[in-house]
Amino acid sequence: MPDNIYKQNGSKNWYLRIKIDGVERRESLRTNHRRTAEKKARERIRELKGQISSGALELRFVEGFADFCEALKAGDLGWGTETRKRYMVSARQIGETLFELFVDLGRDIHSIQASEIDVATISEFVSRRREEECSVATINRDLTAFRHLMNYMLNKKMITENPMDMFVKQGMKEVLPDIVLPTRDDVGKLSSRAPGTLAWFPDFLDATGGRAKETALLQWTDISGFSGEGGQDVQVTYRKTKGGKIRTVTLRPEAVAILRDIPRSPVSPYVFWNDTAHGHYKDVSNLFWQYGQEVEFGSRLHDLRHKFAIERLKEGWSIYRVSQYIGHGSILTTERYYFRYLTQEEQIRARADAFNGIR
Repeated sequence: MPDNIYKQNGSKNWYLRIKIDGVERRESLRTNHRRTAEKKARERIRELKGQISSGALELRFVEGFADFCEALKAGDLGWGTETRKRYMVSARQIGETLFELFVDLGRDIHSIQASEIDVATISEFVSRRREEECSVATINRDLTAFRHLMNYMLNKKMITENPMDMFVKQGMKEVLPDIVLPTRDDVGKLSSRAPGTLAWFPDFLDATGGRAKETALLQWTDISGFSGEGGQDVQVTYRKTKGGKIRTVTLRPEAVAILRDIPRSPVSPYVFWNDTAHGHYKDVSNLFWQYGQEVEFGSRLHDLRHKFAIERLKEGWSIYRVSQYIGHGSILTTERYYFRYLTQEEQIRARADAFNGIR
């Protein structure tokens, strides 16, 4: 068993490594406990062997993606130098966007089978690229590379059909992911399972609507107007944001109260600190996925962000304010995600006043 499990550099979790039919497979075991990792590895190996026996073994998406990129770099796919350069740029965007997408879904991209990349995945990929204000030409170029990527996997018999075919047939109709809004009791269960300063993390996301990664990297110097007893105009500046756009928002009293309860570290500058060499928690979405499984959370950590936005819209914040507060690139994104959860009256009110809901 020692040869089958290992730790990647910079990761606390154990990983499984096994060669099947000449192809080396690697996937996270989602635990930092060695005995648990060994047990999970034995179960996973039995599962894989069972799939081989039944002929149902499917390869992971990351394996096909890595093979495609290597073939692209080597010039094995028959394209010229400039075409390969363009597709490599698109491949990087595909990889980064899908990684973020599956983190938001509470899943490790290394566990995703190639067949799980479906029409909904491609639709969400397009939506996220639009949120980044990419041009239509750029998105179409990315989709062309995506089609070649999935054709590559089809030719390798990793999948039985190319999902891009159905995506094009349906006219690029958007498929939005369902949002499962956690209750206060759900958030409390998740907080009670989290260690150290992460015990305050779910409540802070619930009170601010911030993204998990940008919140995990907040430092006390990013917070102004906070003296320790709180304040009326406490602001937080998110610097490590998606797309690199710095934003500053005024915290609601609920968020200020949470900050007041978090103990400070004598050595780490981070709000949500730990005793590691870098002083903060890495990969918080995957950590909370594991905690959520243990306490039957039923939602994703990212759903706390959705919960914040929907609740603010329902209580009277304008769409402009919500969009600015949570860091959407466009109010169209806010409308697309959240107006389906509002009544007609709430939608009209949300569009009415660009300044409503500042406090």
